[in-house]
Order: sequence, then C-alpha cells, then structure tokens
Amino acid sequence: MNALYISPHLSARHFGGSLFAATNLELLRSALGAPVTAASISRDPHPDALPVPTTKDRLGTALANLQGLCATLAPSGVAYLRELLMRERPTLVWLDTSLLGRLIPLIRCLLPETRVICAFQNVETELIRQRLVSGQLHYLPAWSATWLNERRSARESDITLALHATDGDLIARRYGRAVDRIFPIIVTEPRASKPTPEAEPDAGDPYVLFVGSAFPPNLEALEFISRDITPALRRFRVVAVGNGLERWASRQHHPKLEVRGFVDDLAALYRNAAAVIAPIYSGGGMKVKIAEALMHGKSVIASPFAAIGFEGCAATSVRLAHSIGAFAAEIEGLGGELYSASARADYDRLFSRTAGLGQVGQILALLDAKTCSG
Repeated sequence: MNALYISPHLSARHFGGSLFAATNLELLRSALGAPVTAASISRDPHPDALPVPTTKDRLGTALANLQGLCATLAPSGVAYLRELLMRERPTLVWLDTSLLGRLIPLIRCLLPETRVICAFQNVETELIRQRLVSGQLHYLPAWSATWLNERRSARESDITLALHATDGDLIARRYGRAVDRIFPIIVTEPRASKPTPEAEPDAGDPYVLFVGSAFPPNLEALEFISRDITPALRRFRVVAVGNGLERWASRQHHPKLEVRGFVDDLAALYRNAAAVIAPIYSGGGMKVKIAEALMHGKSVIASPFAAIGFEGCAATSVRLAHSIGAFAAEIEGLGGELYSASARADYDRLFSRTAGLGQVGQILALLDAKTCSG
C-alpha cells in the first residue's frame, strides 16, 4: 500500500500535537511495513516531511479562510498537494486533522480508488465557538471554513477517527455520522538519557509536577494553582515546567509554587515527583502530558475535563478532583510512594507504542473490510 500522510501538526517545534503527529506517522509506517510520504502544512515543518506552502500571517490566513481553507493551508498549498497526489498516486491518504476536508473531493477526482482516513484531533468547530464566546472575534473568518471542512471530513472520509468517546458523540450529533473508531493519543518512550542539571529538582518539600507550555488553558491552570491550590498546601509544593512559562514566573503569587521554563529532559522531575496535576478546564483533544505521566509511573490528579479520554484508567492512576478546592486535599492525601504500578500498567495497555500499533492495525483492517464490502 502506497500512503500519504498530511498533517498541520508535523512541526519541528516540540508540543503535544507535534509529538502526537510524528508518533502516528511512525506507527502507520510500522503497521504498513512500507515507506509513507509525509507532507507538513506548517510554517516550521518537520525535517522528515515535505513542506506544503502555508499562509504567511494572520491576514493571509483570514483570506484563505474566506476561500474555504483552514490550518494555514494557502491556495498555493492546494496546488502543491494536487501535484504531490498525481506524482505519488497513493492508495491511502491519512489526514491528521478534520480541517482538510476540502481536499477529499480533490482526492476523489484525481484518484477515485484512493481511500481516505481522517483523524479528528479535536472537534474544531467547538474550539472556534469557545474562542468566539470568549470575545476572540478575529476567529470569525475561520468559523464557516472550519465548519465546511469538518463536515466534509466527517461525511466523506472512508474511515473517521476520534480521540475519545466524548468527541465521537459530538461529531455524530453535529455532522450526522458516527465515527468508525476511537484512536487515543499514543506516547512513545524516549531513549534513556542522563538528566540535565536544570531537570534535577531542588531539595525541599516533596512536590507535585505540572507540565504544560504557555498555552491559554495551561496559563489558566497556573492561575488556579497559584491562587487556589498552593495556599492550601502544607506538606507539598508545586513545580511547574513548560516552554514559555518562564515569562510567567515573575507573576507567581505563592512561595510553594516554583515556575520554570523549557526543560530539555524531564526524566528526573518526573522520577522524583509525588504525582502530576492537571487542573485544566478548557481546550480540546486529549492531554498528552497525562499519558506521559502514566508512562513514567506517576499517578495523576486531574479535573474531570482534563481526564476526558482516560476513563479506562484505574481510579488510582487518574484521580479526579471535582473542584479546584479538591486538588489540595488530593495532593495532601498522597503517600510517600513515588511509583504507581497501576499508572504504568494503564500506559502499557492503552497509550504505549505496542497499544498504538495494535490500534493502527485494526484501523487498516477495518478499511480493508469496508473496501471489500463497498
């Protein structure tokens, strides 16, 4: 099978979406046992992918939205992908977002026998709605383009995938078609390396760890931690790390909160943390850092919103804090153990590379079955 993988998340920058996109590409290659051509719709494309022309700025993106294009895809990018399709003539196209539904009629026209898998990383229209409600009116040009692309992705793909059942239910209600499979985030284990000095935790009170880049839901979580959680802590402190957080460090309001920026190797911070916390209440998708914590054998204290997609985990692995006030009580109730066997078992069963290979194999088998029956 000759496959083409198209993603706006394949980026040289390291964030949850880029790691997930690169992992899914590697899983597809391994499951097929064959090369897969990758195309990146990113202003900072991944070195392992062909760069697709993008819009240059916010104005260019808005103008592209008015032409029905999303994900910073420029009109010249559509022309590039058309040439790529004709050159590669893939029998399978994997769209790593629902924002590229406009490409599906193009694929059908050029290559009628080619099958399309669309992996919804979010319900994008819901994210746009949240931003508009919060007053971010510059997203208005994106609304109709997002809805049209996502509707086509839901209705015209051969196989549709959602990260979790909550998104799957919303997709079915909004677009009138049930998703074919739930395909959660997969996190592959990094190669072992020696922790860098900045990753070593300082001596002091035991701590819980918060990991997240300077993305609005994470910054909102930091406000909750500083204002509502750390003042109630007695035995523990909170260490928060993530790309861009250093700009927030001067605003921290409590001595039991330590804010750091980017850390190249988080191994030591994970190893010595009593648990990982995720007081997140907005955004979409699944939280990569929760799966990463489970990989390190760490239990997670999470809001019900942050825990969406992790319902299959043991209650001792992902502990729910049903209010901001409940986080401090859950943290203070932690024992002295630094490793959770149940957390690691949940990672191995649900979110590991082995689990991902099994999932992709089942997706390809379902596609074959649909192709034969269709």
